[in-house]
Amino acid sequence: MVERVDFMKVKVSDTEYSSATAIVDSVLSQAVEQRATDIHLETEENVSLRFRINGFLYNFPPPPKEFYQAIVTRIKVLANLDITESRIPQSGAYKATVKGGEVNLRISTYPTIFGEAVAIRILDKRNILLGFDQLGFQPETLARYNKVLEEPYGIVLVTGPTGGGKSTTLYSSLNKIKSARIHVITIEDPVEYHISGLVQAQINLKAGFNFATGLRSILRQDPDVVMVGEIRDKETASISFQVAQTGQLVFATLHTNTAPGAATRLTDMGVEPFLVASSVIGVLSQTLVRTLCDSCKKEYQPSSEIIQEANLKDDGSFFCRGKGCNQCNGTGYKGRTGLFELMIPNDEMRELILKKAATESIKKVAQKAGMETLREDGMKKAREGKIALPDVLRVTKKDS
Repeated sequence: MVERVDFMKVKVSDTEYSSATAIVDSVLSQAVEQRATDIHLETEENVSLRFRINGFLYNFPPPPKEFYQAIVTRIKVLANLDITESRIPQSGAYKATVKGGEVNLRISTYPTIFGEAVAIRILDKRNILLGFDQLGFQPETLARYNKVLEEPYGIVLVTGPTGGGKSTTLYSSLNKIKSARIHVITIEDPVEYHISGLVQAQINLKAGFNFATGLRSILRQDPDVVMVGEIRDKETASISFQVAQTGQLVFATLHTNTAPGAATRLTDMGVEPFLVASSVIGVLSQTLVRTLCDSCKKEYQPSSEIIQEANLKDDGSFFCRGKGCNQCNGTGYKGRTGLFELMIPNDEMRELILKKAATESIKKVAQKAGMETLREDGMKKAREGKIALPDVLRVTKKDS
């Protein structure tokens, strides 16, 4: 477990601290510099400031408590929230130019017994429109996924936990296939990044525009490719499959832990098995894991307990771990990479889906057809010294 420590001092003068605007700008600048994905600002007896970096929260020196309310008000003004209301949660968004680039910020306030807590999600376009070689795909998995992207119609599902990199994969996929000859339309909640050449829409529940209503009218826009932010219910799922059946390529996210589990999740949701079997052309399950710092990683022999948990032979094999250095702020880690498992249904898998077979049965056939599980992908990267063995065990299930 990474210890939550202060690994950088706030670099602002006393004069800057006197202004809530300067404090907010300083916090955002620090967060972007550290490649943080989230900022957490809370108050009890004292103020707490934490950044989520590489999936873990770290404490940073907080601003003075006497400026806390002014800071919260400043953030709410920027996000167009009601500054007179502090009794209920609020959410909003705004754009800011930080470190020479534009970032999208999603703001959430939450009333506590000590005052409002603020969570800020940082969406930096520079970190999302990546080539597939930067996402962490194994060459053989990437070759198979690129074949899926060449299909003219069907549904491609990207599954995994919240914060597991699904949006990055989807946007990178759309960015790869877009062209002047292909009409791409998205329905998102919210639109996290604008990509030139795509028609992007954001749902508006107050106006009655949700995933289902958007999908009903989308065919009148003559799309070739449709991206649905998330399949959350039977109605959205059913319409998504209907769109795929009419000859469009549909991308969507779904919350399941494994690729084979997607079929079970959809049928449990109420989608007819024949629609799942005939329409799904690929399921990519993914999660993110911290990468070791190249400057300080060292070889070591894991303990017998770790070897046993990983189901490895205790043959003296070496793996790597980070010691901590100035380059990684003492954490031993720098950045994150993806773990992937890609299931491309074949006739045998489709027969099992039609019969509503158990996930384990679908998984066995998928592995026989070439699918590597998340854990198998993680073990490869651990043996290559890219990630730590305990992190692989932490983010993957034993049965993966």
